Amino acid sequence: MEGVNLRQRNSRPLDELTKKKSTSGEGDRKSALYRFTTAGKLILTANLWYNAIPTQNCDVLVTFPEKADDYDVMWIYNRITKRAPQLQVTVRRHANIPVYAFYITATFENLLQAAEQLSMRKRLKQSHGGGWKEFNLEESKMFLNIENSNDFFTTRERQTIVFKMVEEIRAEHGDSVGRLVLIEGEPIVPKCLSKGIIKQILPLHSNTDLKKLEKDWVQAFLRPQPLDEISSYFGVKIAMYFGWLGFYTRSLIIPAMIGLLFYLFDTGDALSQVIFAVFNIIWGTVFLEAWKRKSQEYAYRFGTLDLPNNLVTEPRPLYRGDYQPSPVTGRLEPYFPTWKRRLIYCVTIPVILFCISVVFVVMLLCFKLQEFFNEHAPAWTVHFPKMLLALSVSVMDDVYKKIAVKLNDWENYRLEETYENHLIVKLLLFQSVNSFLSLFYIAFYLQDFRRLKQQLVALLIVRQIIGNIKEALVPYVMQKIKFYRMSKKMEKLEQQLLEKHNKGGDETEVEDKTMLTQAEVECQMKEYEDTLEDYAEMFIQFGYVVLFSSAFPLAAVCALLNNVIEIRSDAFKLCSSFQRPFSQSVRGIGEWQFALESMGNVAVMVNCALLALSGIFQKIYPGITPVGVVMVTILLEHLVFAIKILVEKAIPDVPEWIETELAKLEYRRRTAYMESQTAKRRSNSPVVNDVPSGNTSEEAGVQL
Repeated sequence: MEGVNLRQRNSRPLDELTKKKSTSGEGDRKSALYRFTTAGKLILTANLWYNAIPTQNCDVLVTFPEKADDYDVMWIYNRITKRAPQLQVTVRRHANIPVYAFYITATFENLLQAAEQLSMRKRLKQSHGGGWKEFNLEESKMFLNIENSNDFFTTRERQTIVFKMVEEIRAEHGDSVGRLVLIEGEPIVPKCLSKGIIKQILPLHSNTDLKKLEKDWVQAFLRPQPLDEISSYFGVKIAMYFGWLGFYTRSLIIPAMIGLLFYLFDTGDALSQVIFAVFNIIWGTVFLEAWKRKSQEYAYRFGTLDLPNNLVTEPRPLYRGDYQPSPVTGRLEPYFPTWKRRLIYCVTIPVILFCISVVFVVMLLCFKLQEFFNEHAPAWTVHFPKMLLALSVSVMDDVYKKIAVKLNDWENYRLEETYENHLIVKLLLFQSVNSFLSLFYIAFYLQDFRRLKQQLVALLIVRQIIGNIKEALVPYVMQKIKFYRMSKKMEKLEQQLLEKHNKGGDETEVEDKTMLTQAEVECQMKEYEDTLEDYAEMFIQFGYVVLFSSAFPLAAVCALLNNVIEIRSDAFKLCSSFQRPFSQSVRGIGEWQFALESMGNVAVMVNCALLALSGIFQKIYPGITPVGVVMVTILLEHLVFAIKILVEKAIPDVPEWIETELAKLEYRRRTAYMESQTAKRRSNSPVVNDVPSGNTSEEAGVQL
């Protein structure tokens, strides 16, 4: 009964809040009759999203489940408005999707104060040294565009600041909402989100910026990617991924051209095959070293090259454990002992091994099916088992990703970065076995190089086709289906309200309920998870190119053609099918650099072993003994590793011009700082009057 009374007591204030919603930015209100005649045309078009009424004065949107308790919504609203009064919160109840939503923003002055607290990096004016510097209010005049409140913060920066302000709202002693009892000092909104009390938190798209990105990026197929605009809109992490993907794609041009020439003019010369295999290995090393330099350039452009490490980090909202005072902040935080995690490893490791064994069994079944088709099936069906194996690889990747996430959640890592790194290890371990096991089995057990080439072609092509369909086409189609259902629902609502209006209903109510807003549409879009799956896909592709280049010279050609499409399909899904993600700052591609370098080292051993098993050394040196083949293979392997190490040492990780620019920036900053301090001292010092020449020092002191 108490819950019912609370709900009844608080339903009226919540209803009053929703009635006070601002109509600014919703466009000039149209008459209901005009809305009726145009609504159907707007709703049923393919661009329902763009036809929605733009949502203004909202940086971060918080939505609740459909069956959310009014008391819970009101409780969270009160905590946000009282403990973060600098935030402006508008409560609305969506008419077409019956949920409550908080439209949160902040004034420019409050954004400036929060940017200083967050140590947000902003670009300096050229007169003050240029480059990037942590924002502070005392030196605000040093920063570019500070005079213009509309241009100083990008929409991404505004959303990041507001989101951090919302995240920093903490529970006090005795706080509880629903069945969730909050610990003092615990962040309220992230905890409510993890427990399902809040459904989602998202930043809204900026239609003006998004349309420009679509024109200059998605539709500009042959133009360079606008990485600065991508960074400004989606954040550095996503821009860094597309920068890496573009650099990798351009780097594939040389091995693709050489592989194509080798394929077209292959004379069976054994020495040329050895040279081609060694070339691909060296190319992989040069590519990775060149990317290190390029990533430094991108980090310099995006302002994250000298990004300081965050020594004070909050636990993940899903991190669980017994609460203990933090040795850093003194606040109560969950603590999970290491020995418990090690016990969990005793379960997760066998599960991973079991999943790998399933891959092996599926591979053997497909090979048995291949033998049956070779002997009993028509000739045109002999490639079906290869396609089936390639399809099963993609399906098992999706299944194992869900298993890996569950295992990672169970292992319960405190920090988001640690959680992501362990998830990367699990995914790469399984996907590498899943993608390469059949090829290793054919190459080193069956030793059938013709079959190896056929299987590699099937895996490359099928995986790339399925990947593009799954990543871009399926989300787009599912979004269109969801929008179509929404439009049909609105069309039905329109007819009902029209009948009510004809009977003398309220015109304003009719108009409100037939207006579809941008926020309502974007709430129904799929959340963009992360770049993790995109990197994993390219990691496997890189493995196909460098591991088995001696078996299939056209691997780089297939990868190049796929990546040209992949860049635009990934751009398309970000701009058309997903919610806008919150931005993240990074210096590079993180653990993926180490993973790619490890793949390059494995490629040396695999290619040398393939050359030994293919009989190429016997063609070059007729009469060579098996022991001699082993010795030549080991010698070649050591030689290639030596070349790799020389290349790595010869290419500096940081370009010299960046070191020079950083030194210039530091010098200009110091000079500008000294000049500003000198000017302050002069302005604060008292003015000394001219002292007559005959006065003594004491008299002069009196006249000062």
